[in-house]
Amino acid sequence: MNAVGSMRQVLEVTRFETLRKVKSWRLLFPLICAVAVCALAFGNGSGEMRGYAGTESALALLRPFLASAPLIAAIAATVLCTETLSEEFERGSGYITFTKPVRRETVFAGKFLSGFLVSLIVLAVYYALTFAICAALAGEVPARALAAVPLAVLYLFAVTGVCMLFSALAPKGSMAMMAAFLLMVVLQIFMQNVSFSTEPWYSLGYECGILGDYPLGNQTEFDVDVFGNARAEDYVPDVSIACVVMAVYALISTALAVTVFRYRNMRSR
Repeated sequence: MNAVGSMRQVLEVTRFETLRKVKSWRLLFPLICAVAVCALAFGNGSGEMRGYAGTESALALLRPFLASAPLIAAIAATVLCTETLSEEFERGSGYITFTKPVRRETVFAGKFLSGFLVSLIVLAVYYALTFAICAALAGEVPARALAAVPLAVLYLFAVTGVCMLFSALAPKGSMAMMAAFLLMVVLQIFMQNVSFSTEPWYSLGYECGILGDYPLGNQTEFDVDVFGNARAEDYVPDVSIACVVMAVYALISTALAVTVFRYRNMRSR
């Protein structure tokens, strides 16, 4: 089949899977989570902005919103992506899907795009609410805060790839969702709330903190001890390293997921 025909098949799978997600609870749940997190962040940020004026007031208000964005992306990807591949094996629908004149890579690409795009809708709603609240209360949205959006899209790409890998490996969608929830949500909360003696630059849960730290201008502050060694009490991700790490996670996890899905046997249910 030529490239045009393959692309049409990918778009058809994407359309079908997207409509299925939009009409189900899978989209509603992360949207409810996004609104709930916005409400909690509003209660925190509106108190922090008191005593500041202008841009400083806007940044103080935005701090809890931006810091919570990785959580929303992780929840959306977990709910919308972890069952999409495993269900072909769990429910036996792959016996029908895989006998059609369509490659497994085409099915994977359509399902991946569907999960990513619907998760992107959730993320767009979250940032739209965030910036609308900031404009209404602080009177402006700092230009630097907008840099969080492309960083969030890159992080969403990474977590989508990881969730698709769990979906390709797990015998059941519920197992994939539980594993992804523990790794992408629980571990992320842990990584964002503890201190480390050395910087865990290799961790996606650590690097996703750049979504809040970079727009707010946070940087690692080093102190020099009596021996001349530089030490830090709290590490902050570097934007260049964070982008590379997130891209590596996205590419490697997606490549592994499509490989597993391609060669997985239907009898491995």
